[in-house]
Amino acid sequence: MSIRLRITLFGLGVAGAVLGLFCAAVYLLLAAGAAAGQDTALAARADVVARSLTGLPPAAQGPAPASVDVRTSADIFVMVVDPQGRVLFSTGTLDGGFPSVPAATLHQRQSTVDIGVPVRVAVRETAGGHVVAAQTTRKVTDDRRGLFVLVFVYAVLALAAAAGATWLVTGRALRPLRQLTGHVEQIGREQDFTRRLPPVPVRDDVGRLTAAFNTMMERLQGSYAAQRRFVADASHELRTPLTTIRNNAGFLQRHPDAAPEDVAAAVRDIAGESARMSRLVEHLLTLARSDAAGLDLAPVDLGALVTDVCRQAEAQHPDRSFHRAITPTPPVHGSLDALTQLVWILLDNAVKYSAAGGNVWVTVTQRGDRAQLNVTDDGTGIPPGAERQIFERFHRGDEARTGPGAGLGLAIALSIVDAHGGTIVAANNATGGASFVADLPLSSSS
Repeated sequence: MSIRLRITLFGLGVAGAVLGLFCAAVYLLLAAGAAAGQDTALAARADVVARSLTGLPPAAQGPAPASVDVRTSADIFVMVVDPQGRVLFSTGTLDGGFPSVPAATLHQRQSTVDIGVPVRVAVRETAGGHVVAAQTTRKVTDDRRGLFVLVFVYAVLALAAAAGATWLVTGRALRPLRQLTGHVEQIGREQDFTRRLPPVPVRDDVGRLTAAFNTMMERLQGSYAAQRRFVADASHELRTPLTTIRNNAGFLQRHPDAAPEDVAAAVRDIAGESARMSRLVEHLLTLARSDAAGLDLAPVDLGALVTDVCRQAEAQHPDRSFHRAITPTPPVHGSLDALTQLVWILLDNAVKYSAAGGNVWVTVTQRGDRAQLNVTDDGTGIPPGAERQIFERFHRGDEARTGPGAGLGLAIALSIVDAHGGTIVAANNATGGASFVADLPLSSSS
């Protein structure tokens, strides 16, 4: 069952319940009014006749020619009764004679009696006798039946109108949802992430859903393009070491008696490319984990962390001079392992792009509610216009100037900083080298 039909049926049920209660109340009020109206009309007729009589009329021999037939007519008829209960005069007839009224009825101002036909009567005393105005109860029954038919017809028409209006309104309101369903199905079939829903001018729930869907599609399009580019670049990067390994392995298979120096060179190439491929896969896994899951954040002493990493870097790179300026700062809100990896990436980058005997400066300072990590070198610097591109995955400059690499280090650094809610920028400095500045938010308890 479609949403449109369910909404229509639900609206019809609610409208039917409310309309049913309303019609029932209207019918009961009108039905009670019909009975009260009959009593009022009978009382008024009896009062008029009673006031007009100055004495009891002589007993009539029979009904007048134009008398009301009580069995077939619903008109009011009047009788004059003497003290003994004998009908002296009547404008109504019953089976060709005068209707008879029980004596007990003469002592009640209004009542319902059966004189062969159920009638409602109003009794008034006059000139020693009684005036009785009567009317068949069929009049009220017929009025009530007419009221019921009228109310029922109006109720059916109202329900039909409500159902039609609900069906049209829900169809118009759900039209963007049908378009959304069609777009999603077509996107699934064609892998076309450029499709968008037409904007909805009304800012209701459907309008917000349309805007949210278009925004999601824009992000999905960008992510899909980045993913395809990432897969293509990863395939290209893995192809080179695999080709080298395969060629050298084939050489060793084809030439088992090759010269020792050639065998050693082939083994070195295989070992080197295997190590390079291992680093590349490790970096890819790091990026995949940073994209898929968040980090466990806690207060971290950034100054102490940088001091430890710099001490280890000095031992690994004795041909570089590391200069530290650590200003005491409150703890940052971060992951110890991720921030350690960030510092290592920036230091390795500074060492890679500087010559032996070069300098690396590392500072930690506080800037408002953020800690600032600055890593500067006096190396070859950043190519003009590449200050942003160097953070892209697999981006590398000229290998003759920068050396071999996978081009993932700074991309990992950017992902780590983004995961911490910080920022990182790069620029050339006065020495011609590169400077990297990472701003990280301080812990809320700072």
